Amino acid sequence: MTNRKPVKKNLSAIPIEHAHGGTGSRQLVFSREDDVVSAQFEALTKGYLRKGGVFDWHKHDGVDEFFVVLQGVGTIEYEDGTRFEYAAGDALYSPAGLSHRLENTGEDDNVFFFARLNE
Repeated sequence: MTNRKPVKKNLSAIPIEHAHGGTGSRQLVFSREDDVVSAQFEALTKGYLRKGGVFDWHKHDGVDEFFVVLQGVGTIEYEDGTRFEYAAGDALYSPAGLSHRLENTGEDDNVFFFARLNE
């Protein structure tokens, strides 16, 4: 990809949309479809879960997901039985093709950054 250029965006200009069933939402900050970036890069999103909210069961075929919890506490569970409690400051990895579900179990909204890379 020789046409790549630096890009700057302001999060306040990016719409918030519904994501992954349940009650979660996200901002699609960067995506391979909309931005000229690395071939391994799929997307960077900022995710939100209100108190009691969930990103329902979903998976990313061919895409590994890394995320950092910026605010809140909750749980992530995987179809293979793995389950983690998470809190602000935690970084997690979800391998491609493994169904997972996130739930806000705390009193505050959850805020995350998710990065998705082609495996």
